[in-house]
Amino acid sequence: MTPRTARLLALPFALAAFLLRIGVEFWLKPLTWRIDSTAVALLAWAAGIAGSIVVPAVGHLLLTREARRRPATFRIDSAGRRFTAPAAPAWAGPWSIIVAWLAGGLLITERVPGEDRVRFFESGDALVWNVLAVVAVLVVVALVLLDDRPRLTLDEAGITVRGLVRGRTVRWDRLLPGGPPAPAGKAFATLVLSEQPRTPAGRPVSRSLAVGTAHVDAVFLAGSVRHYVEHPEPRSAIGTAPELDRLRAVVGGAGS
Repeated sequence: MTPRTARLLALPFALAAFLLRIGVEFWLKPLTWRIDSTAVALLAWAAGIAGSIVVPAVGHLLLTREARRRPATFRIDSAGRRFTAPAAPAWAGPWSIIVAWLAGGLLITERVPGEDRVRFFESGDALVWNVLAVVAVLVVVALVLLDDRPRLTLDEAGITVRGLVRGRTVRWDRLLPGGPPAPAGKAFATLVLSEQPRTPAGRPVSRSLAVGTAHVDAVFLAGSVRHYVEHPEPRSAIGTAPELDRLRAVVGGAGS
């Protein structure tokens, strides 16, 4: 399963989370009103809320388990003369499911007077704007999952990481040799870079580069960046198959 397929598979699970969240509001909540025990009613409601997010999230996790593993390699973009990494299913999947679930909770509802039923809040144009806002959130989720542009690129000039709105580029010639260190534990989503001081007598500037959305092994990425910082000669070959083979051999051999 490709990373793109794994990301696209998040769409039905995100929709399921959205619909289940609405189902809790319109079906389960009225049922709890008929339960005499407040504690039991609260427990049933809490279980429904938790299940509406846990079931889709776990389902997507089980279905895409293998595809979520971040590879110790890059994709080759020969036309752009660069190495790339797509959006990581391990990030995009859970993110989309959580946001879609939250969108289901954004719909404003109210209890029907005198009845154990729930309806959409009806007051002027409030319902229209509320629904439009929720639809906008779901459209953003779909666009993020369908977006196949690389989240991370390495080229002759430097390393670029693209977020949801904009990207950030760090040039090789701005980085000091010796880093970044290999991420460990929860720090896998961040590369700690050391840039040249702003003045000749200044201290190195520490920069954090968020790379958790990129589908690439963080240790391999850190080793690759460290290699190109310390060895400028092969930078011009970035984006070619022989250079990727050489990089994987060098970085792997260094135990990075």
